[in-house]
Amino acid sequence: MTITIQPSGRAFQLDEHLERLKALVADIESLKVGGDPARLAEGNAVHIRGWSPSTRPVPCLRGTMEGHPSVRDGRHGETSDLWVWAPDHGVARTLSRWYTLGPSAIRGGWH
Repeated sequence: MTITIQPSGRAFQLDEHLERLKALVADIESLKVGGDPARLAEGNAVHIRGWSPSTRPVPCLRGTMEGHPSVRDGRHGETSDLWVWAPDHGVARTLSRWYTLGPSAIRGGWH
């Protein structure tokens, strides 16, 4: 994530960045006290199938999206920065949202 400061000194989309970070921190705090990552993802996760690890230059996932707010179902997409990686629980948390993991594009998955 890059926060851009405009020539006026105003931070571009700072409120949006803060809200995303607050949501991420809340999820990480829940994990710290023993929260189940799959349960945290329930109800608002985007499903990604045919996924594979990728970099953008930060870790992320690429795959076919289902239920993403800005990528049409069945379209290939790339996630934002990967923050929580829980393939054994079938989920991943990026800066933006939770993803439930369908089959990997890599034989045997990725750990």
